[in-house]
Amino acid sequence: MTWLYWTIAIIFGILLAFLVYRKDKQKQVPLRWLPALLRFFLGSLTALLLLAPVFSGLSHEEEKPTIIWLQDISTSNKKSLGGFEAKYKSQQAALLEQLKQQYTVQQFGFGAELYKDSLLTYNQKATNITQALEQISTQYQDKNLGAIILASDGIYNQGSNPSFLQLAKPIPIYSIALGDSTTPKDLSLSGMYANKTVALNNNFELFADFVATGLEGKQTTASLIHQGKTIATQNITISNNNFAGSLSFSTKASQAGPQKYTINIAATDGETNLQNNSQSVIVDVKEKKTKVLLLAQAPHPDIAVIKQALNEASQFELVQNLSGNAPANINEFDILIAYQCVPKEKVALPTWYIVGTGTSPNALPALKAIAPGITFIPPRSIKPNLKETFNQFTLPSGIRAVLPKIPPMSTIVAGLAPTEQTLLNDQYGTPIWNYYPGEKPNSILIGEDLWRWSVYEYKNFNNYNTTHELVRQTLSFLQVDKDNKPFKINVLKNNITDNEPAIVLAELRNPNGELINEPEARLSLSSEGKTLNYNFEKSGNAYRLQAGLLAPGDYNLKGTVSWKGKNYEDFGLLHVSDIPLEALRTHADFQLMHQLAHKSGGSFFTQYNFSQLQDSLKNNAQIKTIIHTRSQNKPIIDERWLFFLILVLASLEWFLRKYWNMNT
Repeated sequence: MTWLYWTIAIIFGILLAFLVYRKDKQKQVPLRWLPALLRFFLGSLTALLLLAPVFSGLSHEEEKPTIIWLQDISTSNKKSLGGFEAKYKSQQAALLEQLKQQYTVQQFGFGAELYKDSLLTYNQKATNITQALEQISTQYQDKNLGAIILASDGIYNQGSNPSFLQLAKPIPIYSIALGDSTTPKDLSLSGMYANKTVALNNNFELFADFVATGLEGKQTTASLIHQGKTIATQNITISNNNFAGSLSFSTKASQAGPQKYTINIAATDGETNLQNNSQSVIVDVKEKKTKVLLLAQAPHPDIAVIKQALNEASQFELVQNLSGNAPANINEFDILIAYQCVPKEKVALPTWYIVGTGTSPNALPALKAIAPGITFIPPRSIKPNLKETFNQFTLPSGIRAVLPKIPPMSTIVAGLAPTEQTLLNDQYGTPIWNYYPGEKPNSILIGEDLWRWSVYEYKNFNNYNTTHELVRQTLSFLQVDKDNKPFKINVLKNNITDNEPAIVLAELRNPNGELINEPEARLSLSSEGKTLNYNFEKSGNAYRLQAGLLAPGDYNLKGTVSWKGKNYEDFGLLHVSDIPLEALRTHADFQLMHQLAHKSGGSFFTQYNFSQLQDSLKNNAQIKTIIHTRSQNKPIIDERWLFFLILVLASLEWFLRKYWNMNT
């Protein structure tokens, strides 16, 4: 309809010009056609503004490349830079100013999380390189993201290995390796684990992995400490400069209740970092064994793996039933493992459901009662991947090395919903192993072939630690005390670092066994003569307390509640470690930084030559300005200059008429 508006405006302008010219043609003035011409434009433009037509046209907008400066601000980087920190800061500021003249520059800092404009603070106690790169890629996926400049020492202690990073779209990474890649002399415990619960007066094992660098030919001693006393020692001989080994201690659980055990490795000559030479774990010693029923319809190699894992743990007593039917005495058991079958009878036991290709569709109702979205699908293979945010229990120390290469599992179901208690996802990011806490906890693993994991792990690592520990930890999660104590406290994790919040749960039951939380419950944490007092928060029908970050040390927990004239109490133990994650590794990983740059199409620099980075960005043809062209409709009334033009035309006509002494 735009042409119609133009036509009306022009006709209106011509009409006005004709009337003016006819009135003025008898007057003896020079250029008597000029007022008519001015009146034509004045009338046409005024009509256009009154009609306000919309005009379509093309707009062109340039978007300069965005360069992200991603700075590692963890505590290890401050140590890596050392005396070079001031010079690095100066060179970085100069380079950023140069880049801002050509690009849109955004600055981020990262440690365990990503922070905007938080450069050079170096106060983060953990490093997650993969998460930082993924978040930048997601935030700028609709922008002209030219490159990411990653300044880091390459040391990461959270998240998956950055070497396996797959971003949504290719982005060149220009890595600046900070620090010194020279291997220092250091011996560190990389992980310690034991069964969460053991039976009183039974022997159990504690394991630890250690790494020694630059200490070839050295000898030292590892000690197992309980209640301040050394109860076992083991000699260590380091045969090369990049030595990795494992420790195994066997001891007797002679005292009931939560017990702390510590493995400490004596310092060697030339070792400067002693913060990573010791780790602790808390074991809950039970006065009776946990009876486990494994129910299946037929023999399977996975059953042998589960049996072997539980035989290594003294607190479990396993009974196999291959009939597929629940025995008459099922209520005498504490935990049920339903391997590819679900008993016809309703079972009120904490249950670990393992679903495989032999699972009958008849099992679907029981599974849906726990995971409503679960459904049967055609058989397929699933590749397990660790969900890094899982914190239901302490993971086996070698799980991140084992999982990326283990064989896939087989399944015929899908549809587990993601939860905070998801341990494993498949290759598509959907859950395959979930834990469901509650009054009757459950776990669902939608895949078989644990035996393949076990074979692979023994072939490549000469042990079954990861596979067997996942089995044992799952049963420890399902373990529910049957001591009929009305009030109980439960520490979500008995062994935490000073960078993790302490979380304590509590339950109060009435004579019918029902959870209640009518009265106020309290908790006291005692350590070295000092006591911290808290009130539990009511959560559902139970209690929950997040005590926040605690100073390193051992804390004795005492929970109390009064109900109907009676006082109830329960006790626990919590160990807060002062071993910072950033101290577990002390030398920069230049190889990782070079690999990230080479794989993504970027370039590798060190803290000594990164001033050349700007030239490298200029030579990258992929980093270029993008011109966005779009069609847009714009009302002519938005053009303010037309008002001034009309005013000028009207003023000019008025001036001419006055000058020529013409009547308006």
